Amino acid sequence: MSSNIRLKKTCQECGIEFIAKTTVTKNCSDTCAKKAYKRKQRQRKIQEAIELEKKVIPQQIKNPEINQKEVLSIKELCDFVGISKSTAYRLFEDDSIKTIKLRSRVFITRKEIKRVFDI
Repeated sequence: MSSNIRLKKTCQECGIEFIAKTTVTKNCSDTCAKKAYKRKQRQRKIQEAIELEKKVIPQQIKNPEINQKEVLSIKELCDFVGISKSTAYRLFEDDSIKTIKLRSRVFITRKEIKRVFDI
């Protein structure tokens, strides 16, 4: 069943005037429709990335007291810098980070963190 509707519209993608056969047509051609679709998808992905970043930043530093401490434990170091425990232990073994050992516990000074991670 065909429609007898003929409307003059302007393409939302390229701005060229065209004759639309339906009331919901927004683009003059399939090429413009595909470009508009890709633009919408790109904008959606950018928006999702922004929203994800907003959620990730507050989770990085779970304990706000970390900012005031001069000496951090391994767990606090991992939360503060955003690395895993295995990466932290690997840095300790390579002597990339100098640590303070107190019995079985390992601590890292704020100066050492700034030296290694440029924070």
